[in-house]
Amino acid sequence: MKNRSEMLRFASRHGAMLPLVAVCMVILIVCAVFSIDIAYMHMVRAELRTATDAAARAGAETLARTQDDDLAIDAALAVAQRNLVSGDGLILDRGQVIIGGVTPNADGKLLFDPDATSLTSVRVTGLRTNASPQRAVPLLLGPLLGKTTFQPQQVATASASVRDIALVLDRSGSMRSRDAGGGLTRNEALINAVTSFINQVEASNPNSNISLTTYSTNSSRDLALTNNMASVRAEVSRLPASGLTNIFQGLRQGSDSLDQDSLRRVNADRTIVVMTDGNFNRGGTPIPSANVAAGRGHTIHTVTFSAGANQAIMQDVARIGGGLHFHADDADDLE
Repeated sequence: MKNRSEMLRFASRHGAMLPLVAVCMVILIVCAVFSIDIAYMHMVRAELRTATDAAARAGAETLARTQDDDLAIDAALAVAQRNLVSGDGLILDRGQVIIGGVTPNADGKLLFDPDATSLTSVRVTGLRTNASPQRAVPLLLGPLLGKTTFQPQQVATASASVRDIALVLDRSGSMRSRDAGGGLTRNEALINAVTSFINQVEASNPNSNISLTTYSTNSSRDLALTNNMASVRAEVSRLPASGLTNIFQGLRQGSDSLDQDSLRRVNADRTIVVMTDGNFNRGGTPIPSANVAAGRGHTIHTVTFSAGANQAIMQDVARIGGGLHFHADDADDLE
């Protein structure tokens, strides 16, 4: 009797487990449904991020190269469509690609600004919703739980530095002096340093254009803005050295190149680099020319070379132009 009673109690407990097993199975199935769709959602978001990033970079590169808003938008749309999101190329409309610039906030972080005056950036909003050119992404097993689609969105911003640079170099007679160090004349040291500078620009920012203005008693535009860095190097290598020092005229003519040359670009950051080894002794102080350049939105950096250079006046020029002043005592410092 005792054994039979124990068997009945065991059978009763065994039967009571069946509802619990059934509930656990339902929970496991629901978890499986969720995990499959969550993994799928993560994959689609990653694809959307890749497509949006690629579109923004393509737009920024085209904007830098062509300075044409429409071509930049076309490039972003085309690249987006070549990137698959949930099995389909990402289709954007033109309103999802915004041309703007970047401005620093109080912390120095660069933020996208659609109203910037210098247009160097592209922001792309990639999304898949029923209101966008493409429908929302269908879920695989979500309909079992009453959720048929999800609507991912990614925003990407890309900038391509576009810079027009006016080199304004001293070729006065004092540049023949041999106190540059290493047995070089100041002019030879300058040629070496500028060649290194051009090489760096060519390697790091191929979208840059450079003009070359030199000055002594008078200034001359030796090269209008060009992206042919070999021609700039060749022209610099032939710099003569004679005459007085007319920084006023050289700076003004260098600024003119950024505003008047045929290859000038309205969206470029426009920078003037002025180098002198002495003091102005023709044409007057360069301050009025610095004010003109600053009024045009040009940034002016100044470089003085040798102990006889008037650092104070060139520091003032850089301050007016919102740039930096550097001093070099010898050839190594200059380079």
